[in-house]
Amino acid sequence: MSANLGNNSGQEVDLNITPIIDCFTVLITFLLASASFLSIGFFEAYTPGVTASAETLEPDVEVILKVNSKQIVEVKLKGKINNSTQFSITEPLALEKMEKIIEKIREEKLTLNQILLTAENDVPYQNLIKVMDTLQKSSIPVVMGDF
Repeated sequence: MSANLGNNSGQEVDLNITPIIDCFTVLITFLLASASFLSIGFFEAYTPGVTASAETLEPDVEVILKVNSKQIVEVKLKGKINNSTQFSITEPLALEKMEKIIEKIREEKLTLNQILLTAENDVPYQNLIKVMDTLQKSSIPVVMGDF
């Protein structure tokens, strides 16, 4: 690029924009490299005999089960029933407590489209399967995910 500074001087000035372009190239590279991208992974774990219907209503209650590394299950209910309970998977009647919570929702005729199940990475697989087997009895779709 060149610019004429006027009729009297007669000199042309060249603007060197290469260093500016180089700086922006480096800045854009650092910006993209340092950006954190949120990834949320979900998959629907349908059990035999349970299918998702095309016509879904807004649920009255959302059930969120979180299994942590200390083998404690936290059951959170949101919506028309707001409640939070915790119990250990190693307790003898722990899974029955979870069944009773879901039965209570069904007895009150509240709509429940799915159950969200999350677990930390170091939860033993067999404990997660025990929870899923218990949830299978309710015939409500289970969505497994991690935030």
